[in-house]
Amino acid sequence: MQPSKFRPKTILQLKPLTTSDIETIKQWPSYPPWLSQLDYSLRNGGWLDQFSNSDTTRRFAFWKDSQLVGFSILTDITKESAEFYIAIHPDHLGTGIGKELTTQVIRVAFDKHRLKRVYLKVRDWHHRAIHVYERVGFKKKETCVSEIQGKPVSFITMSIENKKTD
Repeated sequence: MQPSKFRPKTILQLKPLTTSDIETIKQWPSYPPWLSQLDYSLRNGGWLDQFSNSDTTRRFAFWKDSQLVGFSILTDITKESAEFYIAIHPDHLGTGIGKELTTQVIRVAFDKHRLKRVYLKVRDWHHRAIHVYERVGFKKKETCVSEIQGKPVSFITMSIENKKTD
């Protein structure tokens, strides 16, 4: 027998984000220098403080076995669409966690919430993220500039359509 048959299977689970999860995320290490502009999303005043659970916002924790490895937010949920946010633990960047988390949240958006479209904004220089979103099925739409922490930032907007809705 091959030894690989005896390795425990990695379990990836999407769960509702808890208060304890939020405190854990705020203690994550900083992103590497090339992603340092994104670090604010994990900290006090970041996404988890900006977007609390409500009728129009859902927050998700992503677990790999017993470790919290990412989180995601669907916000501005309407009958038609929602905006998507994602953050991965700095130690798990480049491992496929982002693609799997994105795929699972999009499935929830389309199957549970019956949304027709999910959209996002990604920094125009973040080619790795853009590639992941395209592999999941997002399409580039346009560019825009938004203010982040008092500074203008260039983004690409992307969206994915639910093929199952009429």
